[in-house]
Amino acid sequence: MLTEEYLKDHFITAHFCDNERKNIEILMTSEDRSATIPYYIPFDEKDVKFQALQTVMTLDQLHEATYQKKKNERRDFENAVLEIAKKDGLIMDSNKIDTKFYPRVVEAIFGDEENLDHVFALKLAIFELDAIKDTKKEDLKKKLRQSKTKTEIIATACEILS
Repeated sequence: MLTEEYLKDHFITAHFCDNERKNIEILMTSEDRSATIPYYIPFDEKDVKFQALQTVMTLDQLHEATYQKKKNERRDFENAVLEIAKKDGLIMDSNKIDTKFYPRVVEAIFGDEENLDHVFALKLAIFELDAIKDTKKEDLKKKLRQSKTKTEIIATACEILS
């Protein structure tokens, strides 16, 4: 079925389908052009099927098509993960703060009060605020640095901002 003549009329695209680049997936249309048919061949430059493929696609084009396919798959995967995370409330859309967000903030601040990783991350985030970074209230900045709990950090940040 895979011949030079068939590919001239029915070839869509091709790409390597494994990381080792030993196998190629060729996509082509059926005889009546009503369906897309995947066809797999080994990467062997002496193979007649590979030689037929080369009449419609060069080896460089095959490598480029593989790169573009992987890049598009990665983009689609990342977009799907982001959509799932937004839907499940794991991340928020900065343009739209949902009311489900606030209970998570409250739990993050007031739950597990002395978790050192959270305390450190909160301090870093607070110190990124321009109003905190640029304040002249050095005694309060020192107090903020020395804070041991998340509520102390928030209280001190509020003092600086007021």
